[in-house]
Amino acid sequence: MVEITVSGPVDEPTGMVCNLVDLDRFVGKEIIERYDHQSLNLLPEFKTNVPTTENLCVAIYEIVKRRFGQAHLEKVRIEETMMNSFEYAGEGEKL
Repeated sequence: MVEITVSGPVDEPTGMVCNLVDLDRFVGKEIIERYDHQSLNLLPEFKTNVPTTENLCVAIYEIVKRRFGQAHLEKVRIEETMMNSFEYAGEGEKL
């Protein structure tokens, strides 16, 4: 499971921080299609990095931060199993 947390001012007419349909579409196209059922070792971002879940969190964070500008990206969380999950909130930011 990939979880994206965003923040920002609530838009009065919609009552939302960002359009969730747009966020879901973005994550489906830019994240899920890119990484789901792929050999991560073959992707350019893991040419020099080990494709751990921690590094995948960082890669996803960077994609969302660069390309989805509708809200402030707080963190990316990946749940590997019920007992293992990893979060990344950017360099120097605290969770």
